[in-house]
Amino acid sequence: MLTLAIGDLFIPDRVIQIPPKFLKLLAPNSGSVPSNPKISLVLCLGNITQSKETLKFLYTLSPTLDVVRGEFDDYVVLSQQLQHLAGKKSPVPLPFYKVVTVDNFRIGFTNGYQIVPKSDPLSLLAFAREIDVDILIWGGTHKVEAYTLDGKFFINPGSATGAINFEWPEKDDEDEEDEEEEEEEEGKSHLEEDKEEADNAEEKEDKDTDEKVEKEEDELDENLEVDLTSSIPSFCLLDTQGSKCTLYIYTYMNGEVKVDKVMYQKE
Repeated sequence: MLTLAIGDLFIPDRVIQIPPKFLKLLAPNSGSVPSNPKISLVLCLGNITQSKETLKFLYTLSPTLDVVRGEFDDYVVLSQQLQHLAGKKSPVPLPFYKVVTVDNFRIGFTNGYQIVPKSDPLSLLAFAREIDVDILIWGGTHKVEAYTLDGKFFINPGSATGAINFEWPEKDDEDEEDEEEEEEEEGKSHLEEDKEEADNAEEKEDKDTDEKVEKEEDELDENLEVDLTSSIPSFCLLDTQGSKCTLYIYTYMNGEVKVDKVMYQKE
């Protein structure tokens, strides 16, 4: 059984549309309903924002669409749009999370903004235990990732549109190590003040060169920060058979679609 995990679209607030190659891949039969008979279930993690056309695209992909509330979704508007698409008499509820059963798996999915600290593995594990699921899918970071922890499978499909994330970039271990090294070097420099004073004359000659290098490094750091806040368009497909799940991670880079595979066996 194929299940699509998708979210953080932000159309049209931050992005115009889903990449055309993604659209063609997801909906090979765009004129029919469902537009992709291979997909049995679509799990949307929210942050669709104001695009009724995008919501309709997701609704017609498969026989079943389940949506949870995103941090930036208008609850009333999105609920009424789903009501209109489904032809129901009352607004469709949009909970913070949902749990579905697929083959031998209990799958929970949420946008994740109510989990604190955000995207913290231990907090996600506690939430997965609380709602008693084997697989937890969350979003909100616009960064695709997948890992296992304490026998459970955690999946973040990223942003299907590559929408920019305005949150401060997370520091990795290398950044923390660099900061520690800088602190150690500062400590050593205090012990070597006398030696530095003796070398001041030589340092003055290289001052202009050093300032130029520092300026170039600052510009490089600024460009790096911009890259860290940008996102790569991505979504995930879960192929479940009994107690085995094969995760296909689709990313869109340099005009091409790349696919990676991750295996998970329920214990």
